Order: sequence, then C-alpha cells, then structure tokens
Amino acid sequence: MSHLMRCNYCGTLQDEPQGAKLCVQCGGELSYVHPIPQGKGASYMQAHVELDQIAAPAGQEIERHLVITVQAPDALPVEHAAAPGVDRGAIHFVAVLDTSGSMRGPKIRAAKEAVLQAAQRLQEGDLFSLITFSTDVHPILRAQRINARVRRVIASAVDEVEAGGQTALCGALERGIAQAVDARMSTNLVLLLSDGQANVGETDVEAVGRRALDARQSGVTVSTLGVGRDYNEALMAEIAIDGGGRFYHVDSADRIAAYLTGELGEMASLAARQVEVEIALPPGAALSTLSAAYPVRGPVVSLGDVPLSTSLEVIVRLRLPPQAPGSRLAVESTLRYRSPLGTEIEAPLNRVTLRFEPEVRLARDEGVVKPVARRVLGHMRAAGVLATSRAATRGMDQARKQKQDQMAGLRSYAALLGEDEEGQNMLQESEEMLSDLAAPAPGAKAKQATHAAMRTHRGSKDFGNI
Repeated sequence: MSHLMRCNYCGTLQDEPQGAKLCVQCGGELSYVHPIPQGKGASYMQAHVELDQIAAPAGQEIERHLVITVQAPDALPVEHAAAPGVDRGAIHFVAVLDTSGSMRGPKIRAAKEAVLQAAQRLQEGDLFSLITFSTDVHPILRAQRINARVRRVIASAVDEVEAGGQTALCGALERGIAQAVDARMSTNLVLLLSDGQANVGETDVEAVGRRALDARQSGVTVSTLGVGRDYNEALMAEIAIDGGGRFYHVDSADRIAAYLTGELGEMASLAARQVEVEIALPPGAALSTLSAAYPVRGPVVSLGDVPLSTSLEVIVRLRLPPQAPGSRLAVESTLRYRSPLGTEIEAPLNRVTLRFEPEVRLARDEGVVKPVARRVLGHMRAAGVLATSRAATRGMDQARKQKQDQMAGLRSYAALLGEDEEGQNMLQESEEMLSDLAAPAPGAKAKQATHAAMRTHRGSKDFGNI
C-alpha cells in the first residue's frame, strides 16, 4: 500500500515511489506524511511550504522563493465550532455605496437590493451602517444593532436612496472606516461599491489606499466592488490590498448582489483569525512578499483572517547571505492562528532545504523545481498587473516603463524554466496583458486582469458562478 511522501528539499508532495525514496522533482530525500492530529489543540488548517530552486551558488548572496500554501476546511471541527444555538462573534458591516449620477438606473436598483439582502443575512446583535456618497458624503445609518425593527428602518432608508452628483470616494471611505472603528465588533467589514472615478477630495491611488491600511491596522477589513467599465480598477485594488480585503470586478448590475452578499458571507464564516507563518531565518537573511496584502515583520508573514473553503498561496522572497561550499541550509516554518472561538493554535510546517555548490559547478537552472517555479511566475505576473495598473494612473509613460520593467523581471525568472512550454505561454500572455494595461484606453480588459490578479493573490471566489 502506497503512502504520501513530501520532499525534504523542495517540499513537493507525491506518492511513495517504488525503490529509492527520492523526489521525482528534484531528487531530494523524502519523508512520510503523517496523519493530521485531531483534538482541540491540533491544527485543522492545512499548510505546507515549497521551494522553487534547491541548488544555489556558494559564497554569494542569493534569492529564492518559498511558496506557502494554506488551506482552510469547508467546516470547522466540532471542538472549534460554536455550540448549536450559539451565535458566532458579532459582525459590524459597513456598506459604502456610490450614489453618483453614473449609478442611475439598473445599477442603483441592484446595489440597493444587494444592501437589503446583505442586511437580511446579518444576525440579531450584529451592527449595520450605511454610507452613501455622490458630491457629498451622507451617513445614512450609524451602527444600527440588528433586530426586527432595525430591519424595517434599513429597508425604509435604502428605499429613499437616489443617484445623482459626482464621486467623493475618499471622503466616504474615511467615514465608513470611522464608523467601523468607533463600534468595533469581533469582525469588521467595510465594503465600498462604486462604478466611477473618484473626482471629489483626495484622488491619489496610494494616498487613498493609506486610509485602508490604517483601517486594517485598527482591526477593520476593507473590500471593494467595482461595477461596470468606468471605475478606477487600480484604486479599488489598492484599497482592498491595503485594507486586507478583496477586490471584485462586476461587469453587470445583475451580479452585484451575488458579490456583495458573497463577501459578507466570507467574513461571517471565518476558519481562522490572525493567521501568520514564522520562518526560522539564519543571521543576515531577509524576507519580502510579492503582494502587499501579506505584510512581513521580521521573520513573520501575516496572512490575516482566512474564510472557510479558502486556499491561499503566498510567495515569499528569501534573501540569504553567502554560505560555504557543500553546506546545506534547512528552512523551517511555523503556522500560528486563532480559532473563531479564540483558541491559540500552533503547528510546525515541513522543512525545505537548499544545497550550496561551488559556482563553477553550478548551472543557473540547476535544482529548479518546475511545478513550483511556474506558480511563482504566475504570482509574479499578477504582481506585474497590479503594479502596471497603478502606474497607469500616473500617465501612459509611467505605465509603459512599468510594463517594460515587469516584463524584464518575468523573462529573467522564466529563463529558469528553459524551453518549458507552459512557461513560454505564460510569458506571451503576460506580454499581451501588460500591453493592454499600458494602452491609452485599457477598458474592460484592465478590469478583468486586475480582478484575476487579485484572485491569484487573495484566493477570492467567483460568486457570479455560484
């Protein structure tokens, strides 16, 4: 009977081979994968680490990539779930709704219906706030605690919402965040919905994003929903990345409700809170991530709160100081998080190992683990899309320069894959995608590419197909 084994070098999982227990990807030694422990103190979140290239030249500083994969279960184990009849921790849901002139017609009707559906999904004891914005910001409802009477109040207030005016997006975001911070609950979600360009107040992408970053640091998640073809996808993505949330592109009004209520459902059904991975680093080593959605503090990578049925793939750049020829460096990691009931859980992850060889003996692509490297390349492309989209807000010259820089980095990394057909196809797709983003009028393609890039980085779901 065969068993699963994991490589001690590249970290890839595979069936037990016949004969010598060596990795089919890199030739490293394998270890058996033991069953996941059960019980209150055991980890129910599955996680593992993989390495994109196990060989490295000795005597010089090098950079390698770790792929951290975290998989949340579809349901919490009984010992970590709330008892029957006991509510989950309370949510404060703040809907920030664009009511500018461009929202008139089907979009405002669909947005209002989506807000009503979301309010119906809240439990008694949850909080609901509603901010609308056009030329001015209007705090329609302030932190209403859900009960039968308040549901009627919400329905009446939403019914009176009308569209007209310009788009004071930043001011509305600030007001929504303030509402959430002033009345924080176990989970706090600000969801910004807009179909247009911010044209009143602060409009700089990074400056607006910093408001969402401040919210995240105060325990508030900020997600965004862009509707149609006229909004600024770079701005909406920036807000979601800095706010620790998710960005969704909705191409038609009839899909608004699915995404708005879907995102609320994600936050209402968390698998784990404050998920982080600590990587044991040798002296002189440093970490960084491809996505600002996962901040790094020393040896710790923060993944934030993770919903049920969610798979996250986080790419970590590992910069290492020079090592002696013939040496081996094992990289070990630890997963930590809190269950929704507050139990602190910690679990060691599999180790990966680099071997250091004299440079004269080492080809540049030696020890490359192609399946892992392809996934790193995909995340690099997603990062390139977001960077080029952001640069486009500063002008076409900036966008074209960013596109060139991103493609140079992608080609350099893809060279590790040689003539690999999948890698070459990814390069060609990247060239086309980034060229569209750097075009004078990128339109729908830019929004779809940005949406796809965020799905790659954040593991967000396509509620439109549910």
